[in-house]
Amino acid sequence: MSQSIHVKIEKRTDRGYAFTVTPYGPIDSDTYLDFDDKTKHLLVASTKAIVLNLVECDYISSAGLGVLFTMKKFLKQNGGELLFLNVKPQIIRLFEIVNALPKETLFKDAEEADAYLYKMMNRDKENDL
Repeated sequence: MSQSIHVKIEKRTDRGYAFTVTPYGPIDSDTYLDFDDKTKHLLVASTKAIVLNLVECDYISSAGLGVLFTMKKFLKQNGGELLFLNVKPQIIRLFEIVNALPKETLFKDAEEADAYLYKMMNRDKENDL
């Protein structure tokens, strides 16, 4: 039986195209289904970025990675990106082992992630012209 995980979701822009998702606790075999349920509503064509803030997450299992891969795949297919913030060394190591994520999606702080999102938003605006 899956357990519950607290997940905070914040809208990052007034256009509603980017969100910060902060899980409180591990995304593991006990919590991945609940994490998926609480975040899957963000996977719509208008979402261009999800910033996963892992400040309160010390562990991600293979089941949790599966949820993140699904998010990443959906976003990529729709011109979006999955970004990571405040990633613990052991999770960075996990990503390196499975060769899962490009380094350019890992940010040390919110300012660095915001600068990247701003650049991405301006690129999208230019493409709309």
